[in-house]
Amino acid sequence: MKYHFLFLLVLLFASSCQDSPKGTDSHKKRTIKAHKKADGDYSEIIRIEDSILDGERDTSSMAKMTFEEKIYDFGTVNEGDIVKHTFRYRNTGKRPLMLKVAHSTCGCTVPHYNTNTPLQPGELDSIVVTFDTTNKTEKQNKPITVIANSYPNKVKLYLRGFVKQKSK
Repeated sequence: MKYHFLFLLVLLFASSCQDSPKGTDSHKKRTIKAHKKADGDYSEIIRIEDSILDGERDTSSMAKMTFEEKIYDFGTVNEGDIVKHTFRYRNTGKRPLMLKVAHSTCGCTVPHYNTNTPLQPGELDSIVVTFDTTNKTEKQNKPITVIANSYPNKVKLYLRGFVKQKSK
């Protein structure tokens, strides 16, 4: 009796691990999960599950953030200065692009961005980042993570430079 139960358990486990054949509707539904609210809000994030995709990705019809630059070197500044830079990006995809969030690892670096209006394909927008160098000295590398309903849905931007310590 134990062996019959064990055999059924193994058989059940093996059959549950099979994917739907690629190209079928059930495979496509599980591949890309996107949500558009009834009021036209595109702010939900598209999540692609790599384990389901098995290396195949059809991202041709998705929104896409293309930045003019991902790294800004502000050179050398004095401690206490405020560094401000504008990262420009374009929606090079085929669907409206909506930023969900942009954040940094500390409160000294603050991104300002638009989350209210979808960016249509081909349109340009920007993220303005300010970095307060108070109590920050020497080499600095400040990451800003941007998350949107695009592929890829996460992009890292960086402010880099050197902050000279105040003379005492």
